[in-house]
Amino acid sequence: MKKILLIMFTIFSVQAFAQDNITQPPAEEAPDRAKIAQTIDALKVAYITKELNLSTEEAQKFWPLYNGLSSDMKKARIEFKQDDIAFEEKKVSIMKKYRDDFKKLLNNDDRVKKCFRAEPEFHKLLKNEWMRRHNNRPMQQHATPNSGMGGNHPQPPRLNHSASGGGRQKG
Repeated sequence: MKKILLIMFTIFSVQAFAQDNITQPPAEEAPDRAKIAQTIDALKVAYITKELNLSTEEAQKFWPLYNGLSSDMKKARIEFKQDDIAFEEKKVSIMKKYRDDFKKLLNNDDRVKKCFRAEPEFHKLLKNEWMRRHNNRPMQQHATPNSGMGGNHPQPPRLNHSASGGGRQKG
């Protein structure tokens, strides 16, 4: 049930982001993006906390450590943005650096593995939901005045013609 709520919240966040980009002028995008980034960060925290089944005491110790890992990863991404192999090597080095601290805190190798996999899985969920919503937009948003569809017909013309003369049926 919690995963469903998390996914639904993610859906609404992504939808709000898509709608804001359509309706807001560029000068107003920065505050909206900051709000969206905060929402996504909150969702990420909730997702990882749930995936790792963190107690309150564990969470208080976990998040400063995890934020250090994230900070080191961001620095490495910037440093090696033109060299994917060097970045991957640095990423492994950073993960090894934090692994023992996470193991002491989480008391379990499986939870440590989940710790390193949770954020990429969260981003994958977020991306899949965005793609699902983006690909399922009503066709009238994509139609142009000269497209032949006029935005009034959500289905493409039929390929099989009926015996009564074929073509599109109204209705």
